[in-house]
Amino acid sequence: MVASRVKASLRCVPLIGVLLCLSAVAVPLNASAQADDAQCAGAKPCQPGLILPVWMPQGNLPQCTIFIRATVYFIALGYMFYGVSIVADRFMAAIEVITSQEREVKRHKPVTGEPEVRLIRVWNETVSNLTLMALGSSAPEILLSVIEIFGNNFEAGDLGPATIVGSAAFNLFIIIAICILAIPSGEVRRVQHNHVFWVTVLWSTFAYVWLYLILCVFSPDVVEVWEGVLTFVFFPLTVASAYFTDQHGGTFGRRFFTAPLQSIRGRRRSPTHIPKNRGGGSGKDAAQLLSHSAPDPEAVAFEEHRKQYLEMFRQLRIDHPDAPIEELEKLATEKVVKSSRKSRAFYRIQATRMLTGQGDIVNRKLKGKESKQLAIEKPKNKFVVIDFDPAHYMCLESCGKVKLTVKCDRGLCDPNCTVSVAYKTVADTAQEESDFIPTNGTLTFKAGVDTQYIEVEIVDNDVYEEDEQFMVRLSQVRAWGLNNAPVPVRLGAAAQATVLIVDDDHAGAFGFTSEKFKVPETNGVFVAEVFRTRGARGKVSIPYKTVDGAAKSPGDYKHVEGLLEFEDEQTKGEITVEIVNDIEYEKNEEFYIELGEPIWQDAHEGEGAEGRPVLGDHPRCKVVIIEDKEIKNALEKVFADANIALMVGTSSWKQQFREAFEVEDLDDDGSISTKEKILHYVSLPWKLLFALIPPTDYLNGWLCFFVSIFFIGLLTAFIGDLAAHFGCTVGLKDSVTAISLVAMGTSIPDTFASKTAAIQDKYADSSIGNVTGSNAVNVFLGIGIAWMIAAMYHAWNGTVFRVQAGALAYSVSLFLIGSVVCIAVLQFRRFNKGIQGELGGPPRCKYLAALIFFMLWGFYVLLSSLEAYCIIPGF
Repeated sequence: MVASRVKASLRCVPLIGVLLCLSAVAVPLNASAQADDAQCAGAKPCQPGLILPVWMPQGNLPQCTIFIRATVYFIALGYMFYGVSIVADRFMAAIEVITSQEREVKRHKPVTGEPEVRLIRVWNETVSNLTLMALGSSAPEILLSVIEIFGNNFEAGDLGPATIVGSAAFNLFIIIAICILAIPSGEVRRVQHNHVFWVTVLWSTFAYVWLYLILCVFSPDVVEVWEGVLTFVFFPLTVASAYFTDQHGGTFGRRFFTAPLQSIRGRRRSPTHIPKNRGGGSGKDAAQLLSHSAPDPEAVAFEEHRKQYLEMFRQLRIDHPDAPIEELEKLATEKVVKSSRKSRAFYRIQATRMLTGQGDIVNRKLKGKESKQLAIEKPKNKFVVIDFDPAHYMCLESCGKVKLTVKCDRGLCDPNCTVSVAYKTVADTAQEESDFIPTNGTLTFKAGVDTQYIEVEIVDNDVYEEDEQFMVRLSQVRAWGLNNAPVPVRLGAAAQATVLIVDDDHAGAFGFTSEKFKVPETNGVFVAEVFRTRGARGKVSIPYKTVDGAAKSPGDYKHVEGLLEFEDEQTKGEITVEIVNDIEYEKNEEFYIELGEPIWQDAHEGEGAEGRPVLGDHPRCKVVIIEDKEIKNALEKVFADANIALMVGTSSWKQQFREAFEVEDLDDDGSISTKEKILHYVSLPWKLLFALIPPTDYLNGWLCFFVSIFFIGLLTAFIGDLAAHFGCTVGLKDSVTAISLVAMGTSIPDTFASKTAAIQDKYADSSIGNVTGSNAVNVFLGIGIAWMIAAMYHAWNGTVFRVQAGALAYSVSLFLIGSVVCIAVLQFRRFNKGIQGELGGPPRCKYLAALIFFMLWGFYVLLSSLEAYCIIPGF
């Protein structure tokens, strides 16, 4: 982790060389005839900074002294950059704790109205990216701008807006290039909320156009109060517009998917669905069921619910051919509940629960209830009610008999009354004698008896058939008490029960037991077991083959392809794949084994295609080759180790100081090398200093967040002074120093934040959105707050707040041109079929895009610097 950050800091070396060369060219020019032109004036003499004094003496220094001072400033700058990168660890840990907070919300359940407590996430992702993440990562620029205004008695500093524009260029070009390269080869990160991304792009572009307008158009070289106030007001407008777009910009066209569940009569069917006449009874049957009394809304609702239940079950039967009956019944019940109409608030809470790992609300509610129906307690009836409970049954063809339950609810009537009801079976798609034995009779409920049973014999055969159903109907119900006095009685809503006969004569459903397996590379072979469920009739051949993933054949495994033969009644087969032990660190290098459509070798005469063999739930499995823990690898796990360190919180100062003194085993070889000891002692002062930052457990991370920002701002002030002193020592103008060294130094925390987000997140929103959002925040907060305060101060004293635009127009124009190219490249990568993502992708595409962005930043710095010294003309 530390080594990677040292490398990141040392990337400054080529830039320093370019700046030194530029200064060598610039010094003679500054002594030329253009010296009297303020625009082309040379570097100013060194002046005391915000914190650091001037290194005396000044003037007429020998070249050797200048070189020594420049070297000292450069080393100090590198060490400050190193410190900023380390304190960024604490800052990112605080961000993780804060944005993961939840709060309790008291509400009523959508169905029962009972009060309950929900946990919802406090921070919206878009809002957190544009406030906490952008504000924190832009803290160096913001604090530097504000401190500079106060330090200069409310006058604009020499660094001015050039630092803001230079930081924007570094963010857009360098950080996105690093994020593109950070994604492992073959993986991509795609912006999920593209509409929100475009909002931040438009605001960040407008921010720098606005910066040009207030300095060069509205009131040249003067910032008025309304300009400063409006600049600051644009910040909440940016957050509000992005939030509104996130919440409402992508909802159109999605409402269809939240439509209420339609009845079977109104739903379109595909050819693979079961015909309408198998939906659990005809309309005539339903009319007979309701003929005993006036139409009852409760009965109608029950009938529709029953049809939905059976239709759901049949579809699940197709989707999960080898699942047991009990599991299918539970899944069907759960699916009916989930398909019911719910409020928008419910879906919002549900999405938050899923995203935060709280689990599915419906699943938790249904857990432990199996297939029991949720019943709302009702007042007792004034008459006796007879009906089935439950009203739908499922049984295997080989079960022998199915038992149906009939309930008698005497309500407020005489509890000792006797009740009788007639019953009979009614054929539907299941036929009498061939599928079930018809039966009829009368059930009698004597005093104290409230449950009776009806048994129907099921006929088993050896020929596959579609799932079939028949009904058992109640009729001729009557009740009497003492002396045969009649008692009011009626049939309930479930006066007819449906029995679904599930066929078990099938050639089989073939699949793996799981969709994912792990195998150490030292095993040599992997044996995949293919199981045959639901039936085992006949000889079946299963095509199979391996497919490359991150693991490639023949380097990581040996490709196999062929037919797996299953004899009659055989229920298991094996596929053997050779694993290559290349003794390398391989994390999540996977390949796949796919099963093809089964081939029925000897279909039984008289059987149609309905009983053909099919693929089960897992016809494709992923095999992950993992490293052998006994083998030591020589590769540094840069991404994993660094990212984990950035995101880990702490609970006490004791823990932080203990970790500060621990020497990191960067090579993970079990021993501490000399290089690791050197890095530890070089970083130890920073570790001890930042161990003073409060742990993330205090105040839910907020205390750590603000103290980390303070340290970042403090180091940024040192970086600004050191960069200014370095520039004046070697003869660089402040504008050139601002767009290069200061912009780079203040953007170091943002670089690590975006890189971490790019690798850890599933999408690219946080990393790219953080860049564009930070660019807007830099102007609206960094300049808005400072210039608003300064403009108000001058207006109160009857003066004007002057800000020399200088080469700002040229610098802003270069940045805007480069930003258009950058956004165009990102959109091309998004819609290109070979990449399909803004970040990552094939190696060649990654390196080409990163090269373009690096060149854009290089040209921006070079051309802006040349224009500052009047080597090339400006606008």
